[in-house]
Amino acid sequence: MSHITRRSALITASALPLAARAAWSAAPKNIVLIGATAQSAPEVIKQALEQGRKVTALARRPDDVTGKGHANLTIIKGDVRDQASIESALTGKEVVISLIGPRVDPRVEVEFMDLYTVGTANIAAAMKKKGNKKLLVTSSVGAEHVVTEKPKSTDLRDMWLWNARKLYADMAAMEKMMPGLGLQYIILRPGFMIDRPQANNLKIAVDDKSPKGAGPIITFADFAAFILAQVDSDQYNSKAVSLFSDEQSEWGKNLDFNALLKKREATGPMENVPVESAAKTAPAASPK
Repeated sequence: MSHITRRSALITASALPLAARAAWSAAPKNIVLIGATAQSAPEVIKQALEQGRKVTALARRPDDVTGKGHANLTIIKGDVRDQASIESALTGKEVVISLIGPRVDPRVEVEFMDLYTVGTANIAAAMKKKGNKKLLVTSSVGAEHVVTEKPKSTDLRDMWLWNARKLYADMAAMEKMMPGLGLQYIILRPGFMIDRPQANNLKIAVDDKSPKGAGPIITFADFAAFILAQVDSDQYNSKAVSLFSDEQSEWGKNLDFNALLKKREATGPMENVPVESAAKTAPAASPK
């Protein structure tokens, strides 16, 4: 912002009545949501619109974005592997939130992954070209504990991390990229997210590892509330923030694997399963 523009903004604000000035200065920042069909996206969009924000949602499948028809929601078809499509969603003024992630079957090994590193590099390049300053990227607590040895157990909790080790390694590589991108940034490492009402039970580890275990559970609603709070705050700038709770995942008790898999499959084919093989993949029994 130029000196003249800053001065004009100050004059405009000071000319308002006191109550109006407070509302003017506290107006929530608008966002561009990249990866707007991610499982966490509907709650982020819902809460952002309830807060009065303008939301631009970028997705490869724009018809699947929730909230269509809202006056403050703009949906754009785009792909993080196409920098120009990212630029088309930006005006230079928004905070950018990346929820990018592949849809994978946890029973099948991910053979190669560069979505996080390549996609985030393209997002950063588009932001710098358009003038956007702040990027919030979603990683995972799984990136903190990348598995290097194949487990002896075939328990899904162990095999999930093994099969997705290259995915988590790409997340970890993305995290290492962030300081060199020339942007304000926050890295968010949520635990295992589920669709429940907001629990207000988040625990936070800043630039540190979350507890190692079966997978700490948080809700999409709590994650959305936290990430939107960071849009307007500098508290965790240049930090990696792990989000978890005291509730650990217990398959067959608080997690139903088949239900989770069906919900994931309902949004489209798995990207690590060939289309011709997907129908042959036997449904898994809920782990004990």
